This record gives sequence, structure tokens and C-alpha cells, in this order.
Amino acid sequence: MNQTDDWQRLSPLALVFLIVSGLQRQVRENLFVFAGAGAGAAFTDWLGLRELLLIVLVFVLISTLGAMIYHRRFRFRLETDAVRVRRGLIEQKELRVRFDRVQNIQLGQPFYFRPFGLVRFSLQTPGAADKEVELPGIPRSLAETMRDRISAARAAGPAATEDEDSVQAAQAPAGARVFTASAGRLFLHGLSSNQVWVIAGLVFYVGGNLLERFGDRVDQFVETAVDNAEAVVLPGPSWLMGLSVLIAFLLLLFGLSGLLALVRFWRFELFERGDRLVATAGLLDRREQTVRRNKVTGVLLRQSAVGRVLGCWSLLVRQTRSSDQEAIGGRSAFLLPGLRAGDLVLSDRLLPGLVWTREFHGISPRFRLFAWSRLLVGLVAVLVLLALVLGPGHWSLLAVAVLAALAVPALHLRFRHWGWARQERMLWVRRGLLGRRFDGFDLEKVQQARVTSSPYQRRHDLVSLELVLPQGSISLPFLPEADAAGLANLALLAAETAHAHRV
Repeated sequence: MNQTDDWQRLSPLALVFLIVSGLQRQVRENLFVFAGAGAGAAFTDWLGLRELLLIVLVFVLISTLGAMIYHRRFRFRLETDAVRVRRGLIEQKELRVRFDRVQNIQLGQPFYFRPFGLVRFSLQTPGAADKEVELPGIPRSLAETMRDRISAARAAGPAATEDEDSVQAAQAPAGARVFTASAGRLFLHGLSSNQVWVIAGLVFYVGGNLLERFGDRVDQFVETAVDNAEAVVLPGPSWLMGLSVLIAFLLLLFGLSGLLALVRFWRFELFERGDRLVATAGLLDRREQTVRRNKVTGVLLRQSAVGRVLGCWSLLVRQTRSSDQEAIGGRSAFLLPGLRAGDLVLSDRLLPGLVWTREFHGISPRFRLFAWSRLLVGLVAVLVLLALVLGPGHWSLLAVAVLAALAVPALHLRFRHWGWARQERMLWVRRGLLGRRFDGFDLEKVQQARVTSSPYQRRHDLVSLELVLPQGSISLPFLPEADAAGLANLALLAAETAHAHRV
């Protein structure tokens, strides 16, 4: 596609995406407020169903009007080395993103775009908290042309290898399939992911608030049910019936989590196209995500507690983030779901030189002794204080003692999971509690190396090492001083002698 000075507009169907995404954003941001503060009152106190529907209709109309104004004022233009966007609802803003700054390229196709051959095209640069450029409702041919032009320009840029083969590879329409996940693997990924606990927390939160609002009606319903159940013979003890209901509820939650994973990662495939990694997935919203290897700052292998039982892993490609508080594994994350133990060798394909290993060096056992001793001192102090204030027979003393007893094995598991393994300039860091996380990265990506020690550590020639990377900080506590100094010096040497300086 040739450079043009003409500003282009979005397709009229982009209005559907803008309205739907705006409503989804409002629901996500205000769901807990609505459920906690207004749901019960809206139904029971001063709002009827007609008034509630009227409020929802007004809210939808306002969102639609805002999306129409935003759509009308939105323009974009593709230049020789950049893409330029004008947007804004009230204040007009103009953004220009150079191709060599692009970190992520995403093509999404919601189901309502497919009959018309339209896609959602988005770009993200290093350090950005969210997508900086998003073009919903543009022709797929235009989006693919923009993707190939950006990839080719980045491959030919000064920060990359000046090689004609790399440019041709960036423009290649197809590539070698590296990994594919079956439906069974995706369902197991949903079972082992932590989103099941998010769903459970949401259900309990909303249910608790609704129960508080409808408390009187629930009591009446329970009394009526008890009266009617007196003549009914239960098939088993009441405790067994309650346990069956709990198990059914948990199975429903895990099943819902598995189905959500199927919808999100349906027909997941990973390809290599020259120096690019391309992942495609999605049932209702088919997505294609492109990442260049020189933008990869590390990988994160994760295995939850349920995943350890099911033998299921996931791999997250790490990139530059704006802060440590950013959510890991969000919608824009480059995530490989449904991995098995034999698939962990993919770390070397995604970050050449990072070979998976099971041989790790542990941290000093004095970490466990230090944590247990501080726990004992804190427990004694809290128990004495509670006994003086509430009395020696108060139930809170037993609760604190039980929590402390649970903390002892938890600290031991935490100690057992800390570890590290070095392979020349590559480093693996292991951590976890019930689940496990393995951070792998090239030492030349380290931006800062901090070595700290407390008085207790200095008495035993131990230190704590913190490595600051583009994707965040990674710590190793209670290392022998010689090991920590060696890793820190090697990281600084690798960063100083790297082929490309990274900020």
C-alpha cells in the first residue's frame, strides 16, 4: 500500500464495536458498586421494574450517542514509517506511532464483523499500559497490509539485523506451526486457571449483597420450604445433602471456567514467521497476535495448584510493561494455554538459548528459620495481647493459633519453591506456594541489580538479590553472598556488552 495523505474513516459497523465495548467497560468498572449498593434497593425499595428499564435505556442511549460522536470524529492515516490517528469525544487528540516502536500487533474479528470481512486492528508500544492505537471496523486486507508493512519496516530498522532475508521473512504470508492446543487441553487450562476463584468470589459477593437486600423474603421462603419438607423423606442425611450441593456448585464453577477458556482460546495455534511469533485463537472473537523476538524480554511458565494435579501448564511471553502493578495475563497478553510437560521445550523456541531445566539451586535454609522465628515471636505477642484484652478463654486465641499452625507449612513450601538456574547468559528463577512460577530471561535485559542484606543476613554471609527487568522486578532472597555477587556482576556485564542497548 502506498503512502497517502488522505485521512480514512472507520466502517459504519465499527459503531457496533464501540457501543458494545463501551457497555462492557462500564459494566466491568461498576459491577461491584451496582451489586453492592444499588441492586437490592432498585428492586425492592423505591424503583420498580419499569423505572429500572428506563434508566438502562437512557444509559444505553447516552453510550450510543457518545460512540456515534467518537466514530464521526475518528480518523487515521498510514504514513511511510508511522501510523497517525486523530480521535476524541470532546477534545480532539492526534497520536503518531512509529513502526519501529511497535511491540504488539493484534487483529481481532468479532463474530459480527465476519460476514463483512472487517477486523479490529490494534498496536501497542513498549511500556504502554494499554493499546495505543485501535482501529475497529477496517477491511481485513487493509489490516493485513498494515501488519506486513509494520513488520517489514521493523525488520529493516537500525535496531534489527540489516538483512534482506529478515525483511522477506517478515513479509511471509505463512509460517511453520510450532504449537497447537486441542479442545481437551483448553478445557483443562480453564479448570487449572485462577479465573475459577475470581468467578466464585464474584458469585459470593453479589449473592451476599442480594441476600442482605432480600433477607426477609429469603427467610419467608426458607420457612415455607421447611414446612413443606416435613412430609418429605430425604434420600440421605442432611449433611450429605449439603455436601452434595457444595460439590455440585464447585463442579459448576470449574465447568464454567473450562467453557470460558474454550471460548477465549478456541483453535489456538502458534506460528513462526521469520523473526515473528504469531498466535491465533478465539471463538466469538477470533484474534491474531504478532510479536517480534527482539521485543520479548522473557517468558513465564505457570502451573497452579490444580494444574499440578492435572499436569497442565501455561506460558506467558513477557514484554516491557509500564509498571509492576499491571495485570499479568490480560486480554492483550501473549499467552500459550494447555501446555504439557513435554511442551516446556517451547521456551527455547520463543527465547533462543533459554532451555528448560529441572535442576535448580535452592536458597539458604536460614530463610525458613528466620521466617519461623519471626512467626513464633509474633504469635506469642498476639496471644498475650488477646489474653489480656479479651480473656484467656476467648475463641480468637484458638483462631490465631490455627492460623499460625497453617503458616508453618506454608512458609516451608515457600522456601522449597525458591530456586534459580543459570545457563550461560540465561537465568531461570523459580517461586511459588501451592502453584509454581518459573521466570526465564536473558541477563542482558537486566536494567538494575540490587544487592541488600539485613543484620541477620550479614551474620551468615547472606544477601537478597533484586533484578529489575523491563517486565518488572524479580527477587531472590537469602542467597550466599558469592552467588548473588556473581549473578549481579554477570547481569551488568551482559547488559553492557549487549548488541543493542535497551532502556
